[in-house]
Amino acid sequence: MKGSLFLTLMLLSTTILFGQDIKIGFKDSIQSKVLNENRKIIVKLPLNYNCSDKSYPVLYRLDGNLDMYFETVGTINRLVHMDELIPDMIVVMIENTNRNRDMMPANTSFFTSEPGADNFKEFIETELIPYINNSYRTTNEKLLCGQSLSALFTLYYFLTNPASFDSFIVCSGGFPDCEEYFIKLTNDYMETGPDKPTNIFLTHGQKDFLDPEGVIKKQLLDFTKRIESNEKTICKLKIYEDEGHVPFQSLYHGLRFIYSSKK
Repeated sequence: MKGSLFLTLMLLSTTILFGQDIKIGFKDSIQSKVLNENRKIIVKLPLNYNCSDKSYPVLYRLDGNLDMYFETVGTINRLVHMDELIPDMIVVMIENTNRNRDMMPANTSFFTSEPGADNFKEFIETELIPYINNSYRTTNEKLLCGQSLSALFTLYYFLTNPASFDSFIVCSGGFPDCEEYFIKLTNDYMETGPDKPTNIFLTHGQKDFLDPEGVIKKQLLDFTKRIESNEKTICKLKIYEDEGHVPFQSLYHGLRFIYSSKK
């Protein structure tokens, strides 16, 4: 029964995405003055959005594309309609243009161009979020999710402006060749900290091909230990023994963790 319901919801989401009459999932774009380019997004509205006047939290997911859209919608539909563990929410998938530029906050041996993470963060805060709030019925609750390189950006966002989002989900994040830079950001975070309770959920695959010697795993363990000591930060690192890079269940477990901590 549950499996059939999940499949039905997935098929419904797929149909609606390309439908003409009921627009619950669709593509949109914003002409960004900050980035001086057009940024495409994919928006998913709750199934009952057009049948009520209810407002919803918003999940912003980086590296947005159709494959990620289907994965995200399937995960949320399961947690909302089958497990009944989280509230339904609006999803905003942010498509990439120049991924390395946007996600990198500092230069490294493999990234020597001008870092663009600060501008990308400004785009999200001053253009994208206001656009979504003005276009749809949203609550004040916002979540940010990134994976791999965009997980590094999510960590950067968390450390430099934790009040912007209520929760952060970091899938296979790390500090490749920029550990000292992030240690400084972490020290600054520990001195000031967030003004309100903030959730951060991190994942790592024990079989991650990018971490053959366990360096990233140690970075995340050390980082988590420090962040956990902040009284307003609710933090968890989940390590998957049999998973590789960006464990598939990261978003599922992240959302479960975030909303179980709110109870």
